[in-house]
Amino acid sequence: MNLSARSARAPRTLPNRRPVRRVVTVAACGVVVIMTIVSILKAAAGMPPVPLAAVEPTQSAQAPVADEGASRLLADPYYAPFFEAASVQPYSRDVAYAESFSVERASQFLDRVAVGWGETYRCVTCHTNGYYLTAPTAIFGDRPAFSVARQHAADFVESWDAPLPPVPEHDGEEVEDIYTYTVATAAFLAINDAQAQRELSRATVTALDRAWAIQDEKGHWPGWIKCNWPPFETDDHFGVTLMAIAVGMAPDRYAQREQVQVGMQRIRNYVANNPPEQRHHKAMLLWAARFNADLLSETQRRVWTEELLDLQRPDGGWASGDLGDWKQREGGPVDPPVNAESDGYGTGFVMYTLRQGGVPATDERLQRGVDWLKTHQRAAGYWWTQSLRNNPTTPNFLTHTGTTFALKALASMGAL
Repeated sequence: MNLSARSARAPRTLPNRRPVRRVVTVAACGVVVIMTIVSILKAAAGMPPVPLAAVEPTQSAQAPVADEGASRLLADPYYAPFFEAASVQPYSRDVAYAESFSVERASQFLDRVAVGWGETYRCVTCHTNGYYLTAPTAIFGDRPAFSVARQHAADFVESWDAPLPPVPEHDGEEVEDIYTYTVATAAFLAINDAQAQRELSRATVTALDRAWAIQDEKGHWPGWIKCNWPPFETDDHFGVTLMAIAVGMAPDRYAQREQVQVGMQRIRNYVANNPPEQRHHKAMLLWAARFNADLLSETQRRVWTEELLDLQRPDGGWASGDLGDWKQREGGPVDPPVNAESDGYGTGFVMYTLRQGGVPATDERLQRGVDWLKTHQRAAGYWWTQSLRNNPTTPNFLTHTGTTFALKALASMGAL
């Protein structure tokens, strides 16, 4: 779905009428950038927003980014409310580096964008408030914004109040949205519960149950959104491995349920029958195999680990663009390859998944990655990551995920 199509849509304020079971994929697409009409109508009917007072005021406000792309985003009727709610400016590689590394500055940035997203769109998206729920509990566990974002996700699940139709009767765009937002939200809530060492919540179990109900017998979720927004919305593999990670981290008694055992066996079959094609797939499987050892062989673990380590760039970082054979824009054969430069998501994601795969924190290459992360944080708190779609009008929300994984990587290295 292109940006012009999204920009032509009506404003978010909708008439107060009975909710219709309809999910709309909005153009920022990067996994589960979706909004349900159900959720929007509830907001229009008077559901009070959660105030950003739960987010501590930032200590380092981002200087305005005075370029044409930023101006377009701030004037865009879809994106502008988010930037205003989160009190941030559009992101740019031109923003100055921080004078010194700061966990607090990064945490404040993530607090603001995660809560701002939930307030503005009332949905869960991988690149912002979804992966935020997987941020290190040691840093975020007691932060008020973390609880607010968690409640936003639970409220989103509660808004799924219409019964799911049988899988064979799904058709069209509605199906894709159902598959994507259900699986992603379920997985992020489950990981959040597991990292907090608590039982799965009612909202988490509700979302997981719905995810299993719409899983294909081959193990994947065939309606997963594929709109060339790497690395989350390009194929079925991401949703499968994300679910494997979430269930692998869940309490044993949940994994022993018959429905879960059937679903996980389907996932194993899918992985066996669909070898990873992208390096991002391999990294996700290294992470998933920490909790599901039978997902890959020792040879695969060793070879893929070295493959990811070999992608380290001369400056010590890793590039998101090196993790797949992706194309810019619409992903067509004539479109150019995505940009490849050391960035927050590439560096943080690869380091974190390598640590999950068993690479020791003392590894010299990972130590160089720590140095890169600590010297490439921006003054506004984030680690810049350009959208792999590379359109000049994209808001580069992969910066949110990159910042989350930078902290996850540093925490896994004992380097905070």
